[in-house]
Amino acid sequence: MKKINKRYAEIMRQADNAVGRKEVVSLLKKAAMIISKSEENLAA
Repeated sequence: MKKINKRYAEIMRQADNAVGRKEVVSLLKKAAMIISKSEENLAA
């Protein structure tokens, strides 16, 4: 779980520093996928 949180935090930092719209959207999608996977593991 800690590894997932670290990856999520790193991607969110990258999104904060991102310049282009497409870059931000792709990073936010990656972060959403990480969160959905962690919630899926908790529910199962």
